[in-house]
Amino acid sequence: MPTHDDETPDEPLFRGLGDAPGDGPEADGAPEDDATDATASPGSTTGDESAAAGATTATRRRRRVKVTRWARFKAWCKRHKALVILLTILLLLIAIILGWLWYLNRQIGNIPRFDLDLDREGRPAKVENNSVNILLMGVDDPDGLPNVGPDLKKQISSGDWRAGSFRSDSLMVLHINSDRQSAQLVSIPRDSWVEVPGHGKAKINAALSFGGPSLAAQTVEDHFNLRIDHMVLIDFQGFKDLTDVLGGVSVYISSEASQRLSQGAWPTGMRNLNGEEALLYVRQRHGLARGDFDRVQRQQAYLKAVLDKTVSRGTLLNPLKVTNLLEEIGDFIAVDEGFSNSEIRDLAIASRGLHSGAIRFVTVPNNGTGRAGNQSIVVLDDERAIDMFDAIQKDQFESWYARNDVDEMPAGGRVD
Repeated sequence: MPTHDDETPDEPLFRGLGDAPGDGPEADGAPEDDATDATASPGSTTGDESAAAGATTATRRRRRVKVTRWARFKAWCKRHKALVILLTILLLLIAIILGWLWYLNRQIGNIPRFDLDLDREGRPAKVENNSVNILLMGVDDPDGLPNVGPDLKKQISSGDWRAGSFRSDSLMVLHINSDRQSAQLVSIPRDSWVEVPGHGKAKINAALSFGGPSLAAQTVEDHFNLRIDHMVLIDFQGFKDLTDVLGGVSVYISSEASQRLSQGAWPTGMRNLNGEEALLYVRQRHGLARGDFDRVQRQQAYLKAVLDKTVSRGTLLNPLKVTNLLEEIGDFIAVDEGFSNSEIRDLAIASRGLHSGAIRFVTVPNNGTGRAGNQSIVVLDDERAIDMFDAIQKDQFESWYARNDVDEMPAGGRVD
């Protein structure tokens, strides 16, 4: 008599789910096991025929198992349509977000880079902490034309710096503390009288014109005994477009100041600046009570307003604004080669909680203006300036600040 092999039922595809009606092999009308091992009479079959029959049976069995599992999966999906739709939408959203993040990372990669050679004997040592010192330099064409961005990118990409091609209109050192929860932005007036390596005494903004980014950074390092980690060149003309992308920025005008605008003076109070107005605001010097010192504080107030607008919920929660912002930034800044995509991204993520209220906006200690021949200069208080930068790079600025007077931007950015 023929006998049937014992067969263990397949496990359900999802735990707790039984076979859907009609899913089992019996539904085909076939016996539970096609592989009936009948006792063959001598000479009825050959060994090769038996092996072939066995292989065919095994193939059929595997095919039925696959069909059975697929049928169970389809049955489960039919019973849980809402969950399946939700999972599908979730997967699509994840794919879209990953694609968007990949695009944003590419935008960071599109920021122009330049060589920054600071290796030399006697270079200030790196303080052993996780803080970061970034030198920010605003760049203008000497003729004041608005084509600095394309021209600057072309020159830094060539690696051939032509003396006199550009001037530095503003210098700032941004120090981000090790905890990424506080920072200091120190402005250095462009007329500060310093020693420029290889060129003797000159205004500090001449260093960029003489020898490009490397000489400018070396001048700052040597004069203030401060180690610079990275450098960012900023086309201030581009701030006009950045301001418009953000929908304008709000600054406080504490007293009427004449502007080069058709409408004349701006009245006292809060004013939402568009791109063209923002450019005039940060560049004005004449007509301000303290001249370049008030101009420096205007630049600080503008950067504070940009930061406030950038980290606002209305910007960070708007993917279109974030995308446009990154696209715009790549058009008016350039960074040193050592400032990699991953470091920029990691620094931005780690500092995401840093707001303008946690940043001190100050001007480097100085003794006011003076003369060097026929030039009007800013006379730095070197001893106090070096002492301040020493405290800053050790994340001890607040302790120094409590013991010393310093020219600080008024609360709320209320500058002239």
